[in-house]
Amino acid sequence: MGFISSATTTTLNIQLTDAGRSRVLNGGNLITLFQKFGISDSDIDYRNTQAHSDTNTTTNDSAQLGYLPDVTGEKNTFRNAVNDGYKIKDSVWAKPSKTNVQSTHKKYVALGMRQPNGNMKYYRDTCIIDYYIHDLFVLHKLFAFRYVADATGLTVNSATIVTSANTYFNTTLGIDTKGEYAQFLETLSEYGLGMYGNIWDSIKVYDGTSLQSENIRMVSKKDYDYYNSLVLAGGAFIRDRANGQHTGIEYNGTTIKGFRQASPFSLFFSPGLNSDTKTYKSGAGEASLGLGAFDWGYLNVGGMVEWNSSSSHVYPKFVMDNTLNGWAGETTNINNLYVGFVTTTDMEMAIPPSTLDNDGYKNINTTLPAARLVLDVATSSMSPVYYPIPPFMLTEANGDLIPTNTSGAKGIKITDTTHPTDAYGRILGLMEYSSNWNTTQSGFKSSGALFSVFPSQAGGKPTTATRVAAGTDPHYTLLGRMLKMADNMFVGISSQSNSFWSTNKYSGGYKSGLSGTSVDMYNVSIPVTWTIESAQSRNATPLNVTVNFIFNKAAITESIKYKNAASQNYYNIFDNALFRFYGEDGATRGSYSEDPRGHGYTSSGTTSYETNGGKKLFRKLISGQEIKAN
Repeated sequence: MGFISSATTTTLNIQLTDAGRSRVLNGGNLITLFQKFGISDSDIDYRNTQAHSDTNTTTNDSAQLGYLPDVTGEKNTFRNAVNDGYKIKDSVWAKPSKTNVQSTHKKYVALGMRQPNGNMKYYRDTCIIDYYIHDLFVLHKLFAFRYVADATGLTVNSATIVTSANTYFNTTLGIDTKGEYAQFLETLSEYGLGMYGNIWDSIKVYDGTSLQSENIRMVSKKDYDYYNSLVLAGGAFIRDRANGQHTGIEYNGTTIKGFRQASPFSLFFSPGLNSDTKTYKSGAGEASLGLGAFDWGYLNVGGMVEWNSSSSHVYPKFVMDNTLNGWAGETTNINNLYVGFVTTTDMEMAIPPSTLDNDGYKNINTTLPAARLVLDVATSSMSPVYYPIPPFMLTEANGDLIPTNTSGAKGIKITDTTHPTDAYGRILGLMEYSSNWNTTQSGFKSSGALFSVFPSQAGGKPTTATRVAAGTDPHYTLLGRMLKMADNMFVGISSQSNSFWSTNKYSGGYKSGLSGTSVDMYNVSIPVTWTIESAQSRNATPLNVTVNFIFNKAAITESIKYKNAASQNYYNIFDNALFRFYGEDGATRGSYSEDPRGHGYTSSGTTSYETNGGKKLFRKLISGQEIKAN
């Protein structure tokens, strides 16, 4: 708009259109005929003030002199000839069908974040979330540590560590009974913490008055967002070639370039209930990250002998090399397809338990529930590894029999509570075993008329209880293996130099994309940006959300020791009874909480999910426009 001196009188001349003049001629009152008018400066080209404001080169060189280039003018001579031979040939206009104006509420896709007090807040447009993977791993150690007594004798100073663990649960967490531990797990679950940790808690569509669940879809914004999210969901890439050989995690069939490191993670996007609580909407629930690189089934073995000497916690090893300990005999006569690891479906459905003497089961002496991790044997030297539940945990003396279905079947209770997270914690602490099918102990890729399963170290090599207890050989657990895979994955992504991968760049790092002084003390952040749209309301403004998946290794290693034994770097989850949740302070380690519910919970009874320095734990919303729903 123009600048007018306060001492100047300015007169505006109103040019009436044909319609306006018609109203006056038909008896309209000129004073009341027009209720409002508008003024604009849309014809001024502010980008060319110097070139067109004053052709006389006076000192008054501004765009507010009243000379308009106009859409029909010639930019070099517009002062002398506004039209300069150009005329508008056609004009497009439409007669309004109604005189009243209606406004419609604009819709937005909104992201819900549960607050420490349980309330939900929603945000729209563009959101940024920092997600602290180091906190998630320390929490998983806590779940496994509930049963640290079962690892007595398997680590240096194990008796002292068990005592310290009891003090931590009783004093720091205020948990004395099994019921209190169940309530502790439930409190965490309500905040979205368990086997998976919630990134966000809900997706809804806001129509200006209310929030509704709708089917949603997500699209990665850039190429590296797609690849980063794909590798974070790598635990979902578990394939079975239908011939009994489980190939595990592999990227064949995907478009991943330049990266072949297996990922322990799985991304999970759950459905959400509609407002009528009767129907589910796809993708409208929680988004979460967890460990999903293993499957579950049964390990069918024979020839069980003691691996360690213990009065109550005996870990076995299994050797099947003759008909007395479960082997069928000559290779050509082996009909037992169910030796070794068997999926739950095959074990429970393919052959009825009442016919265990038939081919497939008759030579099996021992069946143990077990987790399994199998990397692609075509590209990995690592043999399949198993995490069986040892027999001493599968005795009725450890707990009462509990119902497993509505038909009256009973199962052995192996945990303190019936909470699902408790069972998950029990699995995370199981010892790693390797298998061998031959006489040369050279691993899965060879063949031979032998089958043995034993506690192992890297490369499928066997180890002894004495060497593990002394710290001479590593002690691998399921959680320790997942941590090692995550470590390799983060360093691998940061080492890529192509456009398919991206890390948020840190300064002062020993490697591009990482900060910290060494491979033992680094920080890395992997960004993923998704555009989230409603599949039902096409007019709803999409939500752009960026999640920075942050891994601060130094913050983890204070709670989970990163050690070296037998030339192997590994994580020992039972090496100490420290639990430090650093959250957003992970890079500097300036503050922490020993309680995942937040510093000072046992004294206040209020969940804050913050450190003793007021820093957020597990996740933090960095930015987002909050919706204040009516």
